[in-house]
Amino acid sequence: MTETTRTTVTLSRISMNQVKELVGVFGSTPASVISRIVDHFFDYGRFDDVIDKMKVKKRELFPPDDEIINKRIKNLFRGADKIPFDDFINFLQVDKKLVLENIHIWTEKYDIKIIENLVIKNLE
Repeated sequence: MTETTRTTVTLSRISMNQVKELVGVFGSTPASVISRIVDHFFDYGRFDDVIDKMKVKKRELFPPDDEIINKRIKNLFRGADKIPFDDFINFLQVDKKLVLENIHIWTEKYDIKIIENLVIKNLE
């Protein structure tokens, strides 16, 4: 069985009327229709580019605090000594701009360097 959570959604009257038109065809209740619409949005890949853009925007607007970033960098280099730059950004869950603004600090603090497209832990 799938784990679920509950939430409350406020829709415009026009949207709610469209949901009601789908009851019986796309779901048995307005809630099940909305649930299926959300599932289709996330599960069928048609909106992956939109979702990715929203994630990037969120990372830009709400970066994690320094303590969380520090913990992630330390944990990353416990199990590896190098990682592709784009994977480094994704692992930190931050915007590329934030990484570029702070990489000079992080290279000294964590004894890392960037060579070509790799972030490398100095082993010397």
